[in-house]
Amino acid sequence: METPRLITPQGATILLTPELYQAVLRVVALDQPKPQLSKEEKLALIRETFGKYRGEPSLTQALLEERAAERAREDARLQRWTTTS
Repeated sequence: METPRLITPQGATILLTPELYQAVLRVVALDQPKPQLSKEEKLALIRETFGKYRGEPSLTQALLEERAAERAREDARLQRWTTTS
């Protein structure tokens, strides 16, 4: 099998490892339009994943709490800055 290579616009050739070649293929695939799921496929996906994390800690709630703590720290930092100026 021939070694994959990437040719730059300047004409330089870069030899790619198999791992790097796969990574390049994934990036190139991001530019390709994704096939749309049919209604049946969407429903099947919803049924498969619905309630998957029920009973587990809420990731949304954890994110909201983290953001609130960030805002509080930022407000405190701004308050210290405005009172010292």
